[in-house]
Amino acid sequence: MALSFFKGMRRRVIFLIVVAAVVLFPVAILLGMKMVWKMNSERTVNVAYVDKTDASEERLAHNAFFWVLNNQRIKKPNGEFYQKGMDYWGLFAEANNKYRFADFDALSVAQQDSLAEQLDMLMLADTYGIYDLNAGPEMQRLIYGGLSEGDMALFRQMKRQGKTIVAEFNILQAPTPRNIRYQFQQEAGIEWSGWTGKYFDSLDPEKGQLPGWVFEAYQRNNQKQWEYKDAGIILVHENGQLLVLEDNEELLEPIPQIKTFGYGMEQLGLPRVQEFPYWFDIMTFDNSINHAVSAYQLELTEKGRTKLNGLGIPDRFPAVIMHGAEDYAFYYFCGDFSSKPVSMSTKKFKGIECFSSLLKGRQGQFGEDQFFYRFYLPLMSQLLKESVQ
Repeated sequence: MALSFFKGMRRRVIFLIVVAAVVLFPVAILLGMKMVWKMNSERTVNVAYVDKTDASEERLAHNAFFWVLNNQRIKKPNGEFYQKGMDYWGLFAEANNKYRFADFDALSVAQQDSLAEQLDMLMLADTYGIYDLNAGPEMQRLIYGGLSEGDMALFRQMKRQGKTIVAEFNILQAPTPRNIRYQFQQEAGIEWSGWTGKYFDSLDPEKGQLPGWVFEAYQRNNQKQWEYKDAGIILVHENGQLLVLEDNEELLEPIPQIKTFGYGMEQLGLPRVQEFPYWFDIMTFDNSINHAVSAYQLELTEKGRTKLNGLGIPDRFPAVIMHGAEDYAFYYFCGDFSSKPVSMSTKKFKGIECFSSLLKGRQGQFGEDQFFYRFYLPLMSQLLKESVQ
């Protein structure tokens, strides 16, 4: 009887020890990562981050960039950590549905020159802007947005002073005026083809993934009803043209792949291949000035290749363009890199990217995908490091 009791007690003790180990081990790992983060040295990088679109309280579109700043213990010149809701240029929400604009156009030439001298990096993240939706769906009125003369003036000063400039998908699209687009393309040595695209894991209208304008544009261009249901890629031109590439019809692999070359792998720490299921733009560049760090690859059937050739669209085009010389540093991200989901609650855990495979596809607070950890984090970390060298 007593022996049976002690055996049962022993099993319960072993069980409790195992449960405690399972529960406490992850906690110990997280505490260790936080301690390592606190022990890492701090750095000062003076960054002007531009967002003319997201003035929401959460500012989720800022998470990726400001997560990197905080995780790398990068501080402002005043010694404080960057805050995603305050430390940027562009659109700010005020009370009573009003907005405030912190804009380079409000600066004098002398102030722009002084700002460029103080800055280490200019990050042109999002210029899509904000619209008055009360004007009706056919007559949306732009309140604020697009690249401006002030942005271009600071761009030129940063370039002249040999600083780092990073620009991202959509800054050349409407509402950026065409004359400003032309100026930027001439200064940067890049050109937008007019085409943008995105992968959708279902083209079925019943699934509700596609925006309504896609169906309207398709019917307007083809005079027939929508007929797609599987995964695929939507390509749309600024003139209203629309092309649908469906898995197993035009596509051998539905998700665009980013393929990185030697410099990007060796110097920037990027993976050789990375899926990219988000918005991208199809760019070209002056190869006497710039080069491609990475490129998108669309895996096409013969039918798909015929469709793209008919519209002059390549199956391989830049994903990251760079100018990396002694005169200045310029990078253009040909995709919506910064708007990826990442929880700010993980920013103070050093090495959290090592567990990114555990976070992939999860719902809720830590529902990150691997693009942020495997591609954006090493890329932006290196660019921030280079900006002060």
